[in-house]
Amino acid sequence: GKIRRIGLDLGVTRGGTLFWAVFAPDSHIGRGTLRGNYVGASGNIALGVGLGANVLIGGSRRTISLQPLSVEGQIGLNLALAVASLSLR
Repeated sequence: GKIRRIGLDLGVTRGGTLFWAVFAPDSHIGRGTLRGNYVGASGNIALGVGLGANVLIGGSRRTISLQPLSVEGQIGLNLALAVASLSLR
């Protein structure tokens, strides 16, 4: 996938890992179900290890919501507040 942000992003970080819980209207989540575009708000702070909050809705007919609080395994010193988009293929 690809994440794009427009907003304030100050600092330096290295690559990281992002974990999400998924909320969907159906319990039958199959291959490709999460494919699509998501939009929402994003913010994170890192002082060594980072923590972030993301509110993204989209996917199949805008019916999938990605967990509002996400853990980002990011290393560095950073403060970011932005409008975010996520594209999953």
